[in-house]
Amino acid sequence: MTQPQTEPHKASQTTPHFASQPEAQAKSSSVPHSTPHSNPHLGQVSDSSINPELEKLAQQNAELIGDLQRTRADFENFRKQVDLQREQAKNLAKHATVSKFLPLIDDMSRAIKAHPDLLAPVQKTLDKTLKSLNLSIIDSSVGTTFNPEFHNAISMEDDESGKEVIAEELIPGYLYEGQVLRAAMVRVKHQ
Repeated sequence: MTQPQTEPHKASQTTPHFASQPEAQAKSSSVPHSTPHSNPHLGQVSDSSINPELEKLAQQNAELIGDLQRTRADFENFRKQVDLQREQAKNLAKHATVSKFLPLIDDMSRAIKAHPDLLAPVQKTLDKTLKSLNLSIIDSSVGTTFNPEFHNAISMEDDESGKEVIAEELIPGYLYEGQVLRAAMVRVKHQ
């Protein structure tokens, strides 16, 4: 009895053929690894088509880097501007607050001048407080040279000979952190 013979070709297609490990390694080592440069079947990419793409990407990259740098610079300028505005607002608020205390300081000074023996401790406390606030009195004593940056002349003698000096201080002036907060109101005479 003869068994029907199958074609060897069809049998190999339906049943898998497992090769032994040494045989599989030999086959895998004989097949060259494909790389984009060594495999001619992976789409013939020429250097002439790569260069324009690379140049385009490099240009886009440069534009994006430039945009980023400009944005950083704009943000840094904005931050500096906000810091400056904050500092100016803080100084303006301090000046406004200290200005509101000037009438109280004037009243205290008048009371101390009226009763110096009783209010000498108050004078010391007032002087310390003014110093701690960086507030100083503008020198407007009699005989001091008149300076229009620090003094407001309420009246002036008609005689124009000699230099202008202060004859009397009407309202004291104050410097706050080296800037004129309120000019002293004085009468001026020529000497």
